[in-house]
Order: sequence, then structure tokens, then C-alpha cells
Amino acid sequence: MSNATKINLDTSSRVDVTCRKGDTFSLRLNVTKADGTVAFANGDIFLLQVRDSDTGDLVTNGSNTFSASVTADDASAGGINAGGVTNTTLKYIDLSVSADTMKTMPSGLYVYDVEQKSAAVVSTLIFGTLKVNEDVSITA
Repeated sequence: MSNATKINLDTSSRVDVTCRKGDTFSLRLNVTKADGTVAFANGDIFLLQVRDSDTGDLVTNGSNTFSASVTADDASAGGINAGGVTNTTLKYIDLSVSADTMKTMPSGLYVYDVEQKSAAVVSTLIFGTLKVNEDVSITA
């Protein structure tokens, strides 16, 4: 019998993201188990936060914060996504920040992560750097 000498409980993946200031930020995550079935349930909460550094402040400009959250819904709970299809059926979640908010975000290099809260269990799904490139065009 072999004894484990190392256990890694960090199952998150590093994914570096580049986006553009003033554009709608939209991040779609497929959240499935190894067998392809959905890995979240009705009521699970997903949170994206962008910070100056891993222990730094949230990236903000005035009252706008570079963050997003979404709660998984299910038809049986009365929550339906656009098109009448539940995201627990589709096996993905969409995290987005409006173009109006993104045009106020300072360009630069930041860190982010996306966490899933399922009942009392919190898990980091992805993390990495997030680069906001400056934009040329200014939309009304």
C-alpha cells in the first residue's frame, strides 16, 4: 500500500484574458464534469472579480466596479434565460460587464478569478491575468 505524499486540492485552471476598454466584456464558461454532465445546480452563484493584485483592491472607476456575477437558474425554480432555455440545461454560464461600465475601466494589467459557490462549497474555476487594452473609438 502506498501513502500519499502530496495532495493538490487546487483544481482551478490558469486562463489569461485580454479585452478592450469600451467593449462589452462577455466571458462564457462551460461548466461540466468529466463525463460531460452539467457541474452546477439551480441557485449556484458564479462571481468574477478583477483586482490590481491578488491581495489588492477591486478595479473601479467612480461607482463602477470591474466584476460580474450570475446565479444559475432552472425552469423548475421559475428562472428562465433568454430564449426560454435554462443555463443548467445549456451547461454554461455567461459573465458580462456592459460597454458603459467597461469604457470607465482604466487600461492596464490586472488579476482575476471566477469562483463558483454551491451551497456552502466555494471553488475557484479559473484565474489569471486580465489585460484591458486602450480603445480608439468612443461610442455614444
